[in-house]
Amino acid sequence: MIGSVKPRLLATMVTTTSYGTWLPGDLRGYVENGEILPGDPMRLAHSRQRMGERNPVLFSSAQQMVLFDALQSACGEFEYRLTDVSIESWHLHWIVEHGFDPVATMVGRLKNRLRQALNVGRIWTEGYHDSLLFELAAIEARRQYIARHAGCRMTNCIIR
Repeated sequence: MIGSVKPRLLATMVTTTSYGTWLPGDLRGYVENGEILPGDPMRLAHSRQRMGERNPVLFSSAQQMVLFDALQSACGEFEYRLTDVSIESWHLHWIVEHGFDPVATMVGRLKNRLRQALNVGRIWTEGYHDSLLFELAAIEARRQYIARHAGCRMTNCIIR
Protein backbone atom coordinates (compact mmCIF):
# COMPACT_ATOMS: atom_id res chain seq x y z
CA MET A 1 0.00 0.00 0.00
CA ILE A 2 1.63 3.19 -1.20
CA GLY A 3 1.43 6.05 1.25
CA SER A 4 0.37 3.81 4.12
CA VAL A 5 2.16 4.67 7.33
CA LYS A 6 2.28 2.18 10.17
CA PRO A 7 1.28 3.93 13.40
CA ARG A 8 4.03 4.24 16.00
CA LEU A 9 3.52 2.40 19.26
CA LEU A 10 3.74 5.05 21.97
CA ALA A 11 3.40 2.78 25.01
CA THR A 12 1.76 -0.36 26.36
CA MET A 13 -0.52 -0.77 29.34
CA VAL A 14 -0.01 -4.08 31.12
CA THR A 15 -2.23 -5.75 33.71
CA THR A 16 -0.89 -8.71 35.62
CA THR A 17 -2.40 -10.56 38.55
CA SER A 18 -0.89 -12.32 41.52
CA TYR A 19 -0.95 -16.11 41.67
CA GLY A 20 -4.32 -17.64 42.40
CA THR A 21 -6.36 -14.42 42.37
CA TRP A 22 -7.70 -14.49 38.82
CA LEU A 23 -7.70 -18.05 37.61
CA PRO A 24 -8.49 -19.44 34.16
CA GLY A 25 -12.26 -19.82 34.06
CA ASP A 26 -12.85 -16.96 36.53
CA LEU A 27 -16.50 -15.95 36.44
CA ARG A 28 -15.48 -12.29 35.88
CA GLY A 29 -13.96 -13.45 32.58
CA TYR A 30 -10.30 -14.14 31.94
CA VAL A 31 -7.59 -13.66 29.34
CA GLU A 32 -5.96 -16.54 27.49
CA ASN A 33 -3.53 -16.06 24.61
CA GLY A 34 -4.51 -12.40 24.43
CA GLU A 35 -8.22 -13.18 24.05
CA ILE A 36 -10.79 -12.15 26.65
CA LEU A 37 -13.00 -15.14 27.43
CA PRO A 38 -16.22 -15.44 29.44
CA GLY A 39 -16.27 -17.22 32.79
CA ASP A 40 -16.28 -21.02 32.74
CA PRO A 41 -17.25 -22.73 36.02
CA MET A 42 -15.76 -26.08 34.96
CA ARG A 43 -12.45 -24.47 34.01
CA LEU A 44 -12.43 -22.48 37.26
CA ALA A 45 -12.98 -25.65 39.33
CA HIS A 46 -10.10 -27.32 37.49
CA SER A 47 -7.87 -24.29 38.08
CA ARG A 48 -8.64 -24.28 41.81
CA GLN A 49 -7.92 -28.02 41.98
CA ARG A 50 -4.54 -27.45 40.32
CA MET A 51 -3.65 -24.91 43.03
CA GLY A 52 -4.03 -27.63 45.64
CA GLU A 53 -3.47 -26.37 49.15
CA ARG A 54 -1.64 -23.27 47.98
CA ASN A 55 -3.26 -19.96 48.94
CA PRO A 56 -3.63 -17.06 46.53
CA VAL A 57 -0.84 -14.49 46.74
CA LEU A 58 -1.86 -11.12 48.17
CA PHE A 59 0.70 -8.34 48.44
CA SER A 60 1.02 -6.51 51.77
CA SER A 61 1.50 -2.73 51.85
CA ALA A 62 5.24 -3.25 52.40
CA GLN A 63 5.44 -5.68 49.47
CA GLN A 64 3.56 -3.21 47.27
CA MET A 65 6.26 -0.61 47.98
CA VAL A 66 8.99 -3.15 47.19
CA LEU A 67 7.21 -3.96 43.92
CA PHE A 68 6.98 -0.28 43.01
CA ASP A 69 10.67 0.31 43.68
CA ALA A 70 11.61 -2.85 41.77
CA LEU A 71 9.44 -1.86 38.79
CA GLN A 72 11.10 1.55 38.60
CA SER A 73 14.55 0.00 38.91
CA ALA A 74 13.87 -2.68 36.28
CA CYS A 75 12.54 -0.11 33.83
CA GLY A 76 15.77 1.83 34.26
CA GLU A 77 17.83 -1.34 33.83
CA PHE A 78 16.11 -2.23 30.54
CA GLU A 79 15.86 1.40 29.35
CA TYR A 80 12.06 1.44 29.47
CA ARG A 81 10.16 4.55 30.46
CA LEU A 82 7.57 3.90 33.15
CA THR A 83 4.85 6.55 33.10
CA ASP A 84 1.93 5.25 35.18
CA VAL A 85 1.58 2.57 37.89
CA SER A 86 -1.07 1.11 40.17
CA ILE A 87 -0.14 -1.66 42.58
CA GLU A 88 -3.00 -3.35 44.42
CA SER A 89 -2.94 -6.32 46.77
CA TRP A 90 -3.67 -8.74 43.92
CA HIS A 91 -2.85 -6.99 40.63
CA LEU A 92 -0.72 -4.36 38.94
CA HIS A 93 -1.30 -1.99 36.05
CA TRP A 94 1.51 -0.10 34.39
CA ILE A 95 2.04 1.98 31.28
CA VAL A 96 5.51 1.83 29.83
CA GLU A 97 7.39 2.92 26.74
CA HIS A 98 9.54 -0.06 25.78
CA GLY A 99 11.20 0.91 22.52
CA PHE A 100 11.52 -1.95 20.07
CA ASP A 101 11.31 -4.76 22.63
CA PRO A 102 8.30 -6.99 21.99
CA VAL A 103 5.58 -6.75 24.64
CA ALA A 104 6.15 -10.35 25.77
CA THR A 105 9.87 -9.64 26.32
CA MET A 106 9.16 -6.45 28.27
CA VAL A 107 6.50 -8.09 30.47
CA GLY A 108 8.64 -11.18 31.10
CA ARG A 109 11.61 -9.08 32.14
CA LEU A 110 9.60 -6.87 34.47
CA LYS A 111 7.56 -9.67 36.08
CA ASN A 112 10.81 -11.58 36.68
CA ARG A 113 12.48 -8.59 38.37
CA LEU A 114 9.40 -8.06 40.54
CA ARG A 115 9.40 -11.72 41.58
CA GLN A 116 13.11 -11.52 42.38
CA ALA A 117 12.57 -8.40 44.49
CA LEU A 118 10.03 -10.15 46.73
CA ASN A 119 11.99 -13.43 46.78
CA VAL A 120 9.04 -15.49 48.05
CA GLY A 121 8.59 -18.01 45.23
CA ARG A 122 5.83 -17.94 42.66
CA ILE A 123 3.84 -14.72 42.77
CA TRP A 124 2.31 -14.35 39.28
CA THR A 125 -0.61 -15.85 37.44
CA GLU A 126 0.55 -17.03 34.02
CA GLY A 127 0.19 -14.45 31.29
CA TYR A 128 -0.96 -10.86 31.36
CA HIS A 129 -3.27 -8.51 29.50
CA ASP A 130 -1.82 -5.78 27.34
CA SER A 131 -3.25 -2.77 25.55
CA LEU A 132 -1.10 -1.34 22.78
CA LEU A 133 -1.36 2.45 22.84
CA PHE A 134 -0.85 4.27 19.55
CA GLU A 135 -2.61 7.55 20.34
CA LEU A 136 -2.35 10.06 23.17
CA ALA A 137 -6.13 9.83 23.72
CA ALA A 138 -5.81 6.07 24.37
CA ILE A 139 -2.98 6.71 26.81
CA GLU A 140 -5.04 9.34 28.63
CA ALA A 141 -8.00 6.94 28.95
CA ARG A 142 -5.74 4.28 30.49
CA ARG A 143 -4.18 6.85 32.80
CA GLN A 144 -7.59 7.82 34.09
CA TYR A 145 -8.34 4.14 34.69
CA ILE A 146 -5.09 3.69 36.67
CA ALA A 147 -5.69 6.90 38.64
CA ARG A 148 -9.02 5.52 39.95
CA HIS A 149 -7.20 2.66 41.72
CA ALA A 150 -6.39 3.01 45.41
CA GLY A 151 -2.91 1.60 44.68
CA CYS A 152 -2.04 4.37 42.22
CA ARG A 153 1.64 5.26 42.70
CA MET A 154 2.35 7.52 39.74
CA THR A 155 0.49 8.89 36.75
CA ASN A 156 0.87 11.21 33.86
CA CYS A 157 4.60 11.24 33.31
CA ILE A 158 5.32 12.57 29.84
CA ILE A 159 5.13 10.24 26.82
CA ARG A 160 7.65 11.24 24.18
